[in-house]
Amino acid sequence: MRYKRIVVKIGSSSLIDLDGNLSNRKMNHLIEQIALIQKTDRYQITLVSSGAIALGLSSLGWTYQNITMSEKQAAAAVGQGLLINRYQKRFAHKKLLTAQILLNRSDIEDRNRFIHIRNTMETLLRNKILPIVNENDSVTVEEIRFGDNDTLSSLVALVTEADLLVILTDIDGLYTAHPKKDPNAKRIKEVREITSDIEKIAGEKGSAFGTGGMRTKLTAARIATQSGVDVVIASSSEDHVLERILSGEKLGTHFYAQNRLSSKKSWIAFGSRIEGQIYIDQGASHALTTQNGSLLIAGIEKVNGDFHEGAIVEIISHRHQVIGRGVISFSSQDLCLLLTRKKQGEKLHNYHEVIHRNAMVILKEEECLK
Repeated sequence: MRYKRIVVKIGSSSLIDLDGNLSNRKMNHLIEQIALIQKTDRYQITLVSSGAIALGLSSLGWTYQNITMSEKQAAAAVGQGLLINRYQKRFAHKKLLTAQILLNRSDIEDRNRFIHIRNTMETLLRNKILPIVNENDSVTVEEIRFGDNDTLSSLVALVTEADLLVILTDIDGLYTAHPKKDPNAKRIKEVREITSDIEKIAGEKGSAFGTGGMRTKLTAARIATQSGVDVVIASSSEDHVLERILSGEKLGTHFYAQNRLSSKKSWIAFGSRIEGQIYIDQGASHALTTQNGSLLIAGIEKVNGDFHEGAIVEIISHRHQVIGRGVISFSSQDLCLLLTRKKQGEKLHNYHEVIHRNAMVILKEEECLK
């Protein structure tokens, strides 16, 4: 009951039947729940829905195997219209107004576009309009794709400043092994921290009609929980699954939120485009991870990349680990010049912070102290 804003991600397997057609039974099962929850006025829901490509392929009579990227994008263009039309009609029958939002990675990575998306979503939610989000598959290319709607859903949770992300799929949570292959596999009910051991459990392949698997769902859970959002991975076929999760029932696997970052720091950590790397020494690593410090010229050893002031860069520790990200205050050219002068013996005391603490996110504090 403590949740207010919820992102619900529905995978292709939760909408498409074994023949590759949209299942009215599956769709209606989920729409009934979302409509009932939305009408209580206690929650604001954003729906992230896959299924456009599968629906387009079915309508065109094509199969997923052995098609080109442009054919896949054409299928997405056909299927997205059909998908949103069916959602709109079914929600309208429930007297709910919907809005279509199509995104690709470059929309999230650009700070100005990110803010405009956030403002649009905020307006929709405050006016009780249900946003339905999908990746803009018809125009994206590989280097700017999310790759799966699991990752997209976690970034939508970031954009909307959600309290809970529910990922509905064809399996009822994370298991100790693949439950369809290992009869001794047990469902993991709660995850307080996504460790390397947890990540090893995840397999690679998703369903026949989806692009994700449990690994992409763990990636999404990591992004969301580190941004302060609870995550539940659960089976879409479970009766009243959303209502039961919101009532506190322990369905699926519950990933608990870590300390919540500000909206801007969440974007820096997970939504931004990385344009370079800053390599720092042991003293700077210690200052950033234990003393809440800013990054100064004195702690920098090497610069990689070609970037301008205001770019987002990764911070690499003396142990060659990515420990954080931040907004850089100098161009790469100026930093290289200053590093040359430092090596020549010049004392660089009168320069402001290279990355201010307020524009920095530390991601892996514990690894720097080993």
